[in-house]
Amino acid sequence: MKVAFATYDAFDDIGGVSTWMQRLLPLLRAAGAEVEVHLVALDGEPGANCAYFQERAITVRWIPWQQHLPYAVRAFLRLLEEGQPDVYVPNCILPAYFAAGYARRCGIPSVGILHSDDPFYWGLVDEFLKGSWEFRVSAVVPVSTFLESKISSIATSRGVVVRRIGCGVPIPEETSQPPDKVFRLVYLGRLIEEQKRSSDVAVALCEAVRRNSNLEAWIVGDGPARNAVERIVQQKEMGSRVRLMGRLDNKEIYRLLAQCHALVLLSDYEGLSVSMLEAMATGVVPICLDMRSGTREALRHGVNGLIVKDRAEDFFTSVATLQGDLRRWKELSIAARETVSERYSIENCAQRWLDLLEYLDKGRTSRSVFKAPRALRLPPPNPKLDHLDIRLPWKRRFKDHLRSIQILHRVVKAMRACRA
Repeated sequence: MKVAFATYDAFDDIGGVSTWMQRLLPLLRAAGAEVEVHLVALDGEPGANCAYFQERAITVRWIPWQQHLPYAVRAFLRLLEEGQPDVYVPNCILPAYFAAGYARRCGIPSVGILHSDDPFYWGLVDEFLKGSWEFRVSAVVPVSTFLESKISSIATSRGVVVRRIGCGVPIPEETSQPPDKVFRLVYLGRLIEEQKRSSDVAVALCEAVRRNSNLEAWIVGDGPARNAVERIVQQKEMGSRVRLMGRLDNKEIYRLLAQCHALVLLSDYEGLSVSMLEAMATGVVPICLDMRSGTREALRHGVNGLIVKDRAEDFFTSVATLQGDLRRWKELSIAARETVSERYSIENCAQRWLDLLEYLDKGRTSRSVFKAPRALRLPPPNPKLDHLDIRLPWKRRFKDHLRSIQILHRVVKAMRACRA
């Protein structure tokens, strides 16, 4: 069985989706599946994900980011034609979903994934579950019980298979130990204002540290809000106790987490946070803002972590309580690690994915060679998909095409000059 996963790529990518794929795909291959990756390079050329998979001898096919959606769909159709997978997983890549619709009509089943509770993924539900049969996925994988509850009846009524599979994580040997002198908070993830509320998190961490002696915080990650976070830490004069650690490779995550005691996750929404599961697997107690998707599935308040009502007083009180009662911290730490070991290990996740992929592959009614269609017929743009569903006017497309021809002409001319 050959399966292709679509995803994005960038030089400094640190997203939870990429972390999950880097862990899952080698396990699928070790279990006997032939795996390849179809990347859309956001920086115009391959980055961190491409390097990771190529180092592990996993086939990578890639295209540069293209603003005009039909151009991108055609590019993914070419990758499908080259790869000829038995099952296709468009993952979180919009043009790959449209390409998957054409592939499914030729007998290649497709698997959609709902990673988060946000407008983009509900846009995917509109188009590829509720929408036209022509682009409907064969199966959908919600990562949390909440997401499953929202789409299960919709999918079932349309003949789409539903399998809830959380983003599993490795269970490390090294674990967090009770603090000696310093109790350390950690934020781990992208630095962005939407969803993650990075500036508000920075303010909350600075205030928590100011109120509590022997407390410090690490902010691990990178993103467009980094400069804003740095300014807040400087303005609050907390640079010595609130440290920006920057981007960290996956292989270093657990070493760093083992030096921390509580994870801070104060997002507006999540799916099932990979950073939260990584922290829990290391015995780092999560302190999370109450949100409807994912958090309450893995986290039970007062049992294996703490759920807070705000990024202010309730958060500050919870931090102080946890810091001041190390016996309580130890109980929560042990329970957090046990939860992930029992329910969210990457090995369990990989086996459930393998079962689904094999089920879809065995159910194929035809196995003809896939050929990309000559003409595309896409549905109208969906507002929930926002800037990812852009259809450029013909004049702009003509200019882009002309520019490409000019660039190609210069390349050919230079090559001829070199030969002369």
